[in-house]
Amino acid sequence: MKTILFVFLTAIISLIGLQALVIRNAFHSQKEIITENINYLMRKSVEKEAILRFEKTETKFSSNIDLKKIKEHRVNNPDDFFQVDMQDVHKAGAYQLPSHLRGFPFDILALDSILKSELEKVKIFDRFSLIYRDSTGAVIENTDILPPKKMEKSFKTDEMYIIFGNKVQAVVYISPPTVYMQMLGLLLSSFFILIILFFCVAYLTTTIFSQNKLEKIKNEFFHAIVHNTKTPLGSINTVLLKFISGELDKHPEMKNKMGEIAMDQVQRLLLMSEKILTIAKIETDKLILKRSATDMNGMIQELKEMYSISTGKEVSISTSVTIDNDQTIYIDSSLIKEAISNLIDNAIKYSGNQVKIGLYCNMIENTLQIRVSDNGYGISEKLRSKIFNKFERGEAVERNETKGFGLGLNYVELVTEAHGGIVSLNSTEGEGSEFTIALPLQSRPVDNTIK
Repeated sequence: MKTILFVFLTAIISLIGLQALVIRNAFHSQKEIITENINYLMRKSVEKEAILRFEKTETKFSSNIDLKKIKEHRVNNPDDFFQVDMQDVHKAGAYQLPSHLRGFPFDILALDSILKSELEKVKIFDRFSLIYRDSTGAVIENTDILPPKKMEKSFKTDEMYIIFGNKVQAVVYISPPTVYMQMLGLLLSSFFILIILFFCVAYLTTTIFSQNKLEKIKNEFFHAIVHNTKTPLGSINTVLLKFISGELDKHPEMKNKMGEIAMDQVQRLLLMSEKILTIAKIETDKLILKRSATDMNGMIQELKEMYSISTGKEVSISTSVTIDNDQTIYIDSSLIKEAISNLIDNAIKYSGNQVKIGLYCNMIENTLQIRVSDNGYGISEKLRSKIFNKFERGEAVERNETKGFGLGLNYVELVTEAHGGIVSLNSTEGEGSEFTIALPLQSRPVDNTIK
């Protein structure tokens, strides 16, 4: 049991660890994708800002300024302030210098607004800062200043050429929630996969537990079968040997007594077999109830006489039958009698040497109630919910009592339910128990197959 539990916990921890590793790797991969996307959006935003300024230039001045005129201006005016490397112009785009020359310089606030809009389109709402530097690296202008701790963990885009060697760069703090939001689909699928795997492992573990319990029950059942058949068969064998040898021929009284013992043991084996077969028939829907008018008073008295002697204990049984004389009870008397016998047998088995049993039968609102009470050990609360289960022998195992198959109370419940009734238990540990069989009345005899 401990090994199975250890394997279960190990499997769950391994699954969680594996999922955590997958999510961690996915987190870093997604963050790289986000940084590439930010780089692209930064280039796109710089281009948009330049185009907006160029469009203002064209609106203000009807003539277009092309790169050829810019080059001629540089050759004819070598000392002009607006000298620029054509490679820088190519990198920055053909819109930067014409706009600058016409009085529309780079606007860092406009770029800030454009970049913010582009980032929000892809669900990135984190803080960022734009830094505009000259060719020496000195900061000319910047926007939002990030806190030092965030600055250290922030992503810096590629530097984008603007003009005259000046460059602009975005510093974006990519928060974990942003990354997780980008990988929401993966997180949800991972979560559902983890849940499915958890239930699979739990189901497998439960199955193993059930198989182990079933194996234990099977072994106990076989042990009980051997124990409960060995003694009767041994007695029968002994009696038969004495009969065959003729040893009892000169002792007729002893012969009759030994014969009765053998017959009792045979009857015991037959009842045992019949009980097992009855349970099997009920479970396979093959049992046919043979209802007939039953004298409950006669049945109760017969059971009282049967269990008041030869029990090995001092047994006192009090009875009470309260049924109207004009009320006919239609039940399968053999099954109900055996069910009550099981309750009495358990009352004797799970009590001390002085056993007090109450056997009562009465009518309550068209329902036949049969109650069997005792002054025995009682049933612990943890066992009450499963005491009617097949092969359940919790109390017997705890007291090292190996007699019985754990079928008695299961038989009582199945037979009662086959009659359309219910069986209930009221027990106080250390004081005793009371079982109640409640059967609905039938107005006429009906033979019916259990369904």
